[in-house]
Amino acid sequence: MAEQILVKARLERGRWRAGMHFTRQGQTLLVDDLSKKQLDAITSDPELIVTEPMASGDPNELALARERKATKSGNAKRKWEDAEVRARTASGLAEDAWTNQPAADRVSLIEAALEAGA
Repeated sequence: MAEQILVKARLERGRWRAGMHFTRQGQTLLVDDLSKKQLDAITSDPELIVTEPMASGDPNELALARERKATKSGNAKRKWEDAEVRARTASGLAEDAWTNQPAADRVSLIEAALEAGA
């Protein structure tokens, strides 16, 4: 698994850095997704707290990080959206039920649909 960092803002209003907005809640990022310039900006900012995520990792946060990585380009976003439609249809879930699923479950189904369509 790729190296990850957890980035939290010290300030209540959050902090913009490297083109991203960080809050006190924190955001898990894959280091491989960041340019060296972005990583340096984030890790050197005194208003951000950068740590490694807990070893167990929140499966929903990890799934959302995989989704962000998989949808970086416009073409990748379209493929993801198409796979999501196929996965939701195959699951037989109504849109509300689909949306309310834990991200880890939903993203896993979309990734399987992507692989099947590849």
